[in-house]
Amino acid sequence: MDHFSIILALCRSAVGDKNPAVENHLRRLVKALEKSGEDDKASRLNKLLSKSNTYTQMMPTRVEVASSALGGEDLTPSVKAPVDKETSSTLAQIFFPEQLSNKTPIFQQGLSESMSSLLEEWLNTGKLREADIKPALSLMMFGAPGTGKTLLAHYIAKRLGYPLVVAKLDGLVSSLLGTTAKNIANLFAFSNRYKCILLLDEFDAVAKLRDDPNELGELKRVVNTLLQCLDSRSEIGFTIAITNHEALLDPAVWRRFDIRINVPKPSWDVRVEIIKSQLGSKSNITDTQVSFLAWVTAEYSGSDIEKLTDFIKRRQALLGRDYNFLEIIKGYIQLSANSSNSDKKIIILSSQEDLAYALANDEEAVIPQEKLAELFGKTQSTISRWLKKEKRREI
Repeated sequence: MDHFSIILALCRSAVGDKNPAVENHLRRLVKALEKSGEDDKASRLNKLLSKSNTYTQMMPTRVEVASSALGGEDLTPSVKAPVDKETSSTLAQIFFPEQLSNKTPIFQQGLSESMSSLLEEWLNTGKLREADIKPALSLMMFGAPGTGKTLLAHYIAKRLGYPLVVAKLDGLVSSLLGTTAKNIANLFAFSNRYKCILLLDEFDAVAKLRDDPNELGELKRVVNTLLQCLDSRSEIGFTIAITNHEALLDPAVWRRFDIRINVPKPSWDVRVEIIKSQLGSKSNITDTQVSFLAWVTAEYSGSDIEKLTDFIKRRQALLGRDYNFLEIIKGYIQLSANSSNSDKKIIILSSQEDLAYALANDEEAVIPQEKLAELFGKTQSTISRWLKKEKRREI
């Protein structure tokens, strides 16, 4: 099939709209390709369909919870957030559904499916209670910084249609004796009064091990207050906690959460999807360049990848058609000294021959010679000569 890369790009854009008619036509195209013996192209389109279905599963068919799901008063924009009575600083921010992004988080298929199940359960808490089944209302998310935990919490609130009350627990800690415990109690009292989802960010700032010798007795009393508040809210409303330092948490805190999810750094396939989603069709990025970026970002979080793609878009906008893709990536590497994977930085900033050899022999990237020629703007014979030269050096 001629111009298959263009057709694939069009299909990728079309399935993003979750249109059943488009997906049906795409399946017809897959069958036609299989019938004509073009199995490789059919396989690529099938993968696109599979990924589309995975992300669709993150979107429940209903976006509002039945009014019976949660008790309490409706939380409206006129309601003021709770404050620290000593300093008058707010204890939380309130985000209403219309303020939250529609952006769908991109995760590995297993995590996406698990989150879809959780959303379905939280959408039907009223039905569970009618059947005398206790719903799981608390969720702990942990993992490395920038992996999408906060984005996922915002997405959940958007889909459920409830306001999100966001409290960064490190901001609740006060130097005044007893004030931290009072702040926590006031925060929970506010959240229990209204229909909302309570998001406890930087959770480890308060929920630390009570037997940590470096902590004062006051903070240990704060943990006890937190445990009591979590117990009192367990049947009242949705609670989400987020931490980047799960090892610091008190074991008793873990037991207060019905669901505990490790949000990992993105796999190869997820990195590819994030890169494509972030750069969009206007960037005119090729599949080979996407594969290269997925290789570059092997140890990156989703947030790290977004910083890279934002840099690429800025350079493209400023340089226009004169931009050099590989030079842009080298520029970013030099300007991001603290980002992950120092070994790959060395390779990227070394000679083109070294970089081509690393890409050709990477088990995950699997970039063939003809694609390397496209990436470096060289002939296949030049790439072949580079690879042979580097192989001799290695021997």
